[in-house]
Amino acid sequence: MLLQIGGTMRQLLGLVLCTLVTQPAFAEITGRFSFERLEPDVWRAKYCFDEPVDAVRFERPIEGMRQSHWRTLLPEFELIHSPDGSAHIQHRDGVVFKCTGVEIDSYTEVPVKNYMAFSKFSDGGMSVYMGYYTGTVFKDDEWQGYTVSATYRGMEGERIITRDPGALDHQFVYFGRQKVVETPEAITVVDPAMPELARRGIEHSLPKAGRLLAEVFNYTPSEPYQVFMAAGELASRDGSHTKGGTLKNQILFTLKGRRIVEQAVSTSDFYPTLAAHELLHLWQREVWHEQLGNDAPWMHEGAADALAFELMYRTGVATRDQYETQWQKAESQCADFIRETSVARAPGEGKFKVVYRCGALVNRLVVEALSPESPGDGIFRFWQAMAAWDEKTIRQTPSVSLFKMTMEKLGFDTQQIIALGRFTGEQHADGQASIDSFRKILKSRGAVQAPGTGLPAP
Repeated sequence: MLLQIGGTMRQLLGLVLCTLVTQPAFAEITGRFSFERLEPDVWRAKYCFDEPVDAVRFERPIEGMRQSHWRTLLPEFELIHSPDGSAHIQHRDGVVFKCTGVEIDSYTEVPVKNYMAFSKFSDGGMSVYMGYYTGTVFKDDEWQGYTVSATYRGMEGERIITRDPGALDHQFVYFGRQKVVETPEAITVVDPAMPELARRGIEHSLPKAGRLLAEVFNYTPSEPYQVFMAAGELASRDGSHTKGGTLKNQILFTLKGRRIVEQAVSTSDFYPTLAAHELLHLWQREVWHEQLGNDAPWMHEGAADALAFELMYRTGVATRDQYETQWQKAESQCADFIRETSVARAPGEGKFKVVYRCGALVNRLVVEALSPESPGDGIFRFWQAMAAWDEKTIRQTPSVSLFKMTMEKLGFDTQQIIALGRFTGEQHADGQASIDSFRKILKSRGAVQAPGTGLPAP
């Protein structure tokens, strides 16, 4: 009996040891995060963890901002900056701590290939990108992730609008008193400095565009889109500068420069079309599982432009003349661009306009052959066919290959598909002649007509 008990104890001890060995090396680190607007341009971010840590690292790099606009809340801490633009905070004596934080001044400079840290509204509101406050903590000789609950506090009378008000995440957070326009499809906050015509165009066109996308692609987002348009620095410089950014279910536009108002009035469809372009990126992320265009930007940028032109025309935001002008500009500008570079090479050279203009034009040329009597219908037909691929195919297939597979599915032959690769992959001494040649090849053999979209005429 004693031997049997001893054997049982040894078995139990073995199970305990096995459990200890197979458990994760580190339990999840939890805590709380708060972000508060103290003054119009002064903010406080505070972290409190449920167990001591050695350091907190802010991992998303941004050039110069943390060095010039961040400081520690308490003098016994120091902020250490890395060459790549990231940073971490630690105690000057090297001791562990549970709580720390930074005080921040609003940084409204436009970063290169990154999100606006702060975007001012003319009435005092502000949009803040929270991705710069995410990162890891150093504990037990290793950088580890953490999960914190979050609270956001504005100044007196301010409302907070964000996707997830209880989380520290890559999201925009709006602080302000601006009137909000809310529909089942979108929540929009448009700066009062924007001309009324542009403002109405954005507030009314995005819900219409969302409904049409749902109808065409049988996709409805799980929650309304949040759209912020900040124009608090229109007098900050000459000319015009528009910075757009998309995150999950959110779009932010930051407008700077004196010509913005003039542009918004003279070209009434410009900002609604730009908003629709960004809306389409949100749709792409969901439908394409964030895969579309990773291998070739002309895929997602060109498609977003092409579909945005069609959405604005279909919903009545753009007139027939404005619609035709958009396509004429796409073709003429692409002809100029490809004399200097190729569509495929342009992003690496920093020539991003090429992928927008030429990417949209590629869509147009293909659907002119697919649906010669109504290229607009052809745009929707082609992308309905693109959306019909199963998730496994989308995830495993480079997007340009998927585009070509869709062409083949719709009846384009090998020579026409090769011509697409040649057009996007090469620089052309005569851009317009190259476009004309590509158009002729696509139309040389009739593609199989895709089923109609069933959409109403513009």
